[in-house]
Amino acid sequence: MTAVAQWPPRTRDTRASLEAYERVLGWPLIVDDTLVSARCASAALELSLDAVVSTTCSAFDAVTVPYAVGADLLVLLGRGALDQVPALAYGREQVVVLVAAGTGSGLKSMAGVLVESGPGGRLILPPSPRRRWDTPPWSPRAEEPCPLPTGGAIETPLRIALRSFGAPPPP
Repeated sequence: MTAVAQWPPRTRDTRASLEAYERVLGWPLIVDDTLVSARCASAALELSLDAVVSTTCSAFDAVTVPYAVGADLLVLLGRGALDQVPALAYGREQVVVLVAAGTGSGLKSMAGVLVESGPGGRLILPPSPRRRWDTPPWSPRAEEPCPLPTGGAIETPLRIALRSFGAPPPP
């Protein structure tokens, strides 16, 4: 495996982030609707500020909640044993928490929660517009993925966060 240009990748370092997605995490990269390599994705982003980089939800389930609920959830997780849960913000509208693949389905029944999973699910990644990592999915010390919690491990804190803000409409 070739080393990523800079470790850990910074959000604004497009090349290092794309290399980390592909090489360290093993995620397929999709620009708009085309499966590409990290190098091609980087070139596409340089050519177009509107290019959208995404991946399938094959390696994880993506749990999306309204921003306020997500911010509260991340604080609750940080107070417990789950302080390094990969999460990203979609502007100030939504927070997406990554859990182990196939474990998020039990969270779908909660009001205001959307779960994407499997090869048909998609997650839009930074450096796409209005996307940033709150907690990246890789270790800050070594070129390796962070362990993902199960959906069950975040269920209780998620229920508490949802209660704090009422039952919001689905994102």
